[in-house]
This record gives sequence, C-alpha cells and structure tokens, in this order.
Amino acid sequence: MKISYNWLKELTGLDWSVEETADRLTLCGTACEDIEPTARYLDQVVIGEVVELKPVKGASKIQLARVDTGSGILDSVCGAPNVATGQRVPVALVGAKLSGDFVMKKTKIRGVVSSAMICSERELGISQDHSGIMVLEENAPVGKSLVDYLGYDDYILTFELTPNRADSMSAIGIARDMAALASTRVLKPEFALVESSEKAANYVRISIEDPQGCPRYAARVIRNIRIAPSPWWVKARLLMSGIRPISNVVDVTNLVMLETGHPLHAFDLDRFGSSEVVVRRANEAEKFTTLDDVEHKLTSKVLLITNGKVPVAAAGVMGGLDSEVEDSTTNVLLEAAYFTPSVIRTSRKRLNIVSESSMRFEKGADPNGIPYAIDRAAFLLQEICGGEVLSGVVDCYPQKIDPVTIDFRPTRCNYVLGTDISEGRMKEIFTHLEFTVKGSGELEVTVPTFRPDIKREIDLVEEIARIEGYDTIPDIVANIGPLFTPRHIVDTFRDEVRRTLTGAGFDEMLSHGLAESGLAKLLNPELPQLRVMNSVSRELDIMRNTLVQSALTVVGHNISHRSLDLRLFEIGKVYFPPDEQGVWRENLRVLLTVTGSTMDTWRENPRPLDFYDLTGAIERLADHFRWPQLGFEGAEVPFLEDDVSFSLMIGGRPSGVVGKVSLSILDGFDIKQPVYVAEVEVDPLIPVSRPLIEFTPLPLYPAAPRDLAVVVSESVQAGDLVSEVKKTAGGMAESVRIFDLYAGKQIGKGKKSVAIAITYRSPEGSLSGEQVDDLQQKVVDSLKQMFNVEVRDK
Repeated sequence: MKISYNWLKELTGLDWSVEETADRLTLCGTACEDIEPTARYLDQVVIGEVVELKPVKGASKIQLARVDTGSGILDSVCGAPNVATGQRVPVALVGAKLSGDFVMKKTKIRGVVSSAMICSERELGISQDHSGIMVLEENAPVGKSLVDYLGYDDYILTFELTPNRADSMSAIGIARDMAALASTRVLKPEFALVESSEKAANYVRISIEDPQGCPRYAARVIRNIRIAPSPWWVKARLLMSGIRPISNVVDVTNLVMLETGHPLHAFDLDRFGSSEVVVRRANEAEKFTTLDDVEHKLTSKVLLITNGKVPVAAAGVMGGLDSEVEDSTTNVLLEAAYFTPSVIRTSRKRLNIVSESSMRFEKGADPNGIPYAIDRAAFLLQEICGGEVLSGVVDCYPQKIDPVTIDFRPTRCNYVLGTDISEGRMKEIFTHLEFTVKGSGELEVTVPTFRPDIKREIDLVEEIARIEGYDTIPDIVANIGPLFTPRHIVDTFRDEVRRTLTGAGFDEMLSHGLAESGLAKLLNPELPQLRVMNSVSRELDIMRNTLVQSALTVVGHNISHRSLDLRLFEIGKVYFPPDEQGVWRENLRVLLTVTGSTMDTWRENPRPLDFYDLTGAIERLADHFRWPQLGFEGAEVPFLEDDVSFSLMIGGRPSGVVGKVSLSILDGFDIKQPVYVAEVEVDPLIPVSRPLIEFTPLPLYPAAPRDLAVVVSESVQAGDLVSEVKKTAGGMAESVRIFDLYAGKQIGKGKKSVAIAITYRSPEGSLSGEQVDDLQQKVVDSLKQMFNVEVRDK
C-alpha cells in the first residue's frame, strides 16, 4: 500500500515530519516500510515550450527541438513520437540528475549539439511511462520549476499492512490512526453534490439473487460527461499509489478507492445492455471476457454482475470488456457494492486475477461506507468531467449489516496490559478511532463496520495498547499482566542445549516429523507407529517415532554430497499412537550424531570421530545442566551394535540410548562409514536440570592428589568404581576420574586394570599426609569389599 505523505497531512491537519509520521504509524501497528521522495529527479528541470522542430540530417527517428526555457532557446535532440510544436514540456538542463542515474550533459548527436533534454515521466521518476515525452497543460508557465508547478514535492509512504487491517488500505484509514495518535479527528473531504430533478431509479433497477455473496449493491447514474485526461492533482495521487492514470472517469473511481478504501466501478450506461442490474452466480462453463481481453470459462463459484442476460463484470475482481468506459462514453452507471470476502477470494482464484479491488474486498470493505464513497465519486465526476448527477442512489440492501457492540472492562484492559490507563483516556482513544462508547465502569463499545477485524474484548484491548503506545507498556520484569507470561521452561532448556552443543562444535539440523514406515520398522521393530491418512508419498507415511531415523536420513544425504565429517544435533518431537487409556503421546528429545573425522589443523592430525566424542558432548551437557549421576549401562538397542550399545543413565534413571549404529541399519540408509548416535529424552531431564551457575569460592587450602590402580574383573564397569570412590570419600573427594584402562596378558584373562585419579581437598583446612592416607585406605578397602579388586603396585 502506497500513499502520499501530503495527502495524509491534508486529511489530519497534522504537521508531523515525514519521519515522525512513519515512526509513529509503525509503532501503532501500521508499519511504514519505505519513504521515497517524489522530487528526487526534478531538480534543474523547468517548463519549456517547443517553438520549432527540425529534421536531423541522416536520421529518421529523431528531430531537433528548439525549446524556450524562459531564459533562452535551447536545442534538444528528441526521439519521442508525440513531440510537437507549441507543447509545454519538462526540460532537463545541463547538470540535472534523472532517473536511472543519468546526468544531463551537453552532447553532440549526428553532428547536432543537444543542450537540454525533453523528458518522459519515467526519466523524471514520476511513472514507468516511457512511450513519449510528458506533455503539460497549455497554460503551464514557461521557465517555472517543474516541481513547483506540479506541486510534486512530496513523499511516497509504503506500508506493509497486516491481513486483518482492511481499513488501512485507504488514505482515510491511515489518517484515522494518525488522528487517534494525536487525539484529534480525521478531516474527511466535505462536498456539496448537486443532483438533477430526474431520478436515477428511472434508468436502473437492481436485483440481488445471491444476498450471501453480495449483501449490498448501490448505483448512481451520471449523464453528459466528457472523457478527457484527469487534472494533474488526480494523476499525481494515483501515480504515487502505483496506479496508472487512464481517463478522468476511471481515475475518479480509483482515487475514491484510494481515499475511502471502497472500490467502485464505472460502466458505460449506453453499452450496458439493459436498465437492469442482476447479481448472481455464474452458470457452469459460462464464458466471460474481462477488461484485459481474456476470455474465462466460469464455474458456479464465481460471482457476477449482469445486465439480466449476460455478464458485465466479475464482482469485486474486474469489469467486462463490452461495457467499459471508452473515449466516446457520455453516460455512466456508477457501481458501489459490498461483497463477502470469501466469495471474492474464490472468484479471484478461479479467474487467476489480482486487482486493487479484489485485494480490498478480500480483506473486508465497509458495507455502510457505500453512500459516502458513491456520493464522493459522483461529486468528483461532476466537478472533473462535467457530469449531470441524477437524483438519488438506487440502493439494494436486503439485510442490513449492523455494527458490533462489545462489552469492555477498563480494569480488565489494565490487568492484561499491566498498565494504569484511566477510563477517560480509554474512552478518548475509542472516540478518536470513531468508535461509539457508552456507560461507565463496564463500557459498551460499538465498533463501526469499517473495522471487521474487531470482534472481541481482547481486540479492543489491542486498540488501546497500540494507540496509547506499545512502548508505554511496562516490560516483563515490572508487568503482571497475562500477556507477559514468563518464558516456558522447555524453551529455555532448548536454548541452553543449542548454546552448549554449538559451543562444542556441533551443527543443528532441522527435519520434519514425517518418516517412512519401512525404515522405522527396521530401526525399532517393536515400536508402535502413528500412520498418516492420505500421506503425500510412501516415504512419508507415518509420524516419526525416533529422531534417529531423521538423523540417518540427513547423514546419508550429506555423505552422498561428499560432506563426510559431521557432528550434528536436533531438538525435536517423536510421536506415538494412543496408549491403553487413549492418550496420544508426543515426546521431545535431543539427538546427537557424529561420523567421519576431526578437522586437520596445525595443532593435531585428523582422527576418526568415535563413541567418546559423542559421550564427551553428553558429559558437557551434564556439566552445564548439573545432571546427577551421569552413567552408561550396557543395553540391547535394536539399531545399535551389540558391543557399543548403552542406556544413558541420569540420576539412576534410564534417559536415553547411546552407541554405534549397526551395519545392517546403515545399509538401509546407504551409509558406508561408522555412525554414532545418542537420543536423549527431555521430559525427565528438565526437573533435574539446573543450568544457572552458582558461585563457588576459590579453594583456600591445597589439594592432595592420589592415583590408584586396581585390577578387577572385566564385567565390572569403570563408572561403578568411580561411584564407589565418591561414596566412600564423601565431600573430601573433590574430583574422581579414570585416566587409564588396560587389558592384556600381564593382567590375566578376564581381567582389566583401571587407573583412577583422586583429588582430595577439605574446605575447612589443609589435610595432613596421615589424613589423606587414611582416606585412601578406606577407598581401597571399600573397593576390595564391593568388587574384589587387587591394588597394583606402582
């Protein structure tokens, strides 16, 4: 939506700068995306008169025009087909900067010196018309600055409107928001329409066969008009809104549409075909030719305007070729109607036509704004075209559409917004938006039909918020209203996971929730599947029940494109059919996968990514969220290798799986290199996650490190040894970690050697050597009792 800045000022009486206008409208929800000066290419362009035309020797398509600029006669080589002597034209002098980054310079063309340039509208940045030079009115003063003569020192404001704001697709609608922001009222154009004694009802009758699709249809008759180009002020407003001027009659209908937001259409009354207007649905396979000279084969879903016999317009979309206004038109049937938005949307799609009218009708025009719009257009046709307006509007309105009245509680509004706006101020805002307000304490607000988007109390709350100013609403810390619900803990958890894993060198992947049932069966034969009705393809026939399937699909795709070294993660949902109680299940999970090799850097040579890269990332998550008792226990997982298949234990509870994907599974995804995956359930982790960092004072007393090497049965897990050391040493063991693992002939069959590094430290004082030796002995005794370990000599 484009509109003139000066037009908005005229409708409001406000003297805001263009920047302030754009900023204040944007902050209230009417977003201004661009500000474009209209006079950008009009500097050093004056009005000239073509006093003589001469041929250029050896050229058939160009002439030498001698132009009087008021300060002298200049020569201009001109190739425009419409140039003629006596014309008043825009002339660019040497130094003028024109559209297309063209700078006017004195040049020699075919041996003729050109010291000026007669310009087209496109060269002046006024429109895209380059078919010929721009011809001004006969009385345009020679030598005057073009921008001053045209009054074209303006700005084009471009608005990016939300679909619900049909009222903002007009100058008056945007001006209404400006007026409300300034606590004033819109200055709608006032006019005195003079009607003849003859009645319009003598020339036209209206019948609506589909009142659901067309609740209201009105018409006026204007006779004895003169078709001619529109005056410049009309053209200028159309051009600044991106609409090409055509003729005074068509331009008036477009101007009123831009001004009021209500589309109108003018028919040639003498070519209309009858005195009857019938609004009906099209017959199946009925043919109709639109203004763009395209014949359409219609269906019953298309709404038509007919003369009782044949179609003359596709309602709300485009007029017909046979009844359009032409240069010979003298009598006009002016239409202003209201069409149901969904009907126009259907018609527009069927015809494959998008027009300025259809866009407004689809969003929702104002059924009760028709009288003003049609009278305004009739007045302008009278003033600009010299038309005789017949008495009365022929108005068919079988079922009136009344404004909506909504109960509004100011206290509720303040509670929702977390504000303390007075009831009087709220009434003032509604009044300046042209709503009607009654009552006190609990208000009755009547919303005009030009705001079809407002249906509930919360919609009125939004109006208060945007006009009072979103920037005046307290922030989340101070606000107590329900619009500022604290961020959900799951969202915070996701962000922390992303931050941690990307910091560990992983890339996030995003995949959809659909999967192939065959591959899902291969991964987890016993896992239930949730099938999709009318699936788009055989490969997407179920909702995924594991993230592993999506991950392997992504890994296979990357490998096939020679991206071999991957560290990826995904936070997503898996889906299951209802359980015995009929409850549908949807679980959020975190998946990690590694494959390929590390990068080759100056610090280290590349090495294969393996199981420990995966568990290292999980341990990093555990450290960040401070998960209790992280461990890995051997488990049988259908899609993992038997010897590298583990259940992830957090706080003694199974919370996921981790391991190496089996070769048979990788074959199903056409992957030829080892892949390691981990899938972690989120729900049990959130309650035990504490990502906020708590300050721990630096230790005051020295640490006492000790190493312990024990020989133990291969069946004993190293993690169990670590847990027993921590349990025995209690708070004195600051850290316990495995730093070596060995199995071989020197140890004996069925046994392994585990080396444990223990750091002892007390927060209360320095530990003596005897205290540390006693603690170490307690640890050894406990390990011997629990696991029958043998302590190796140093």
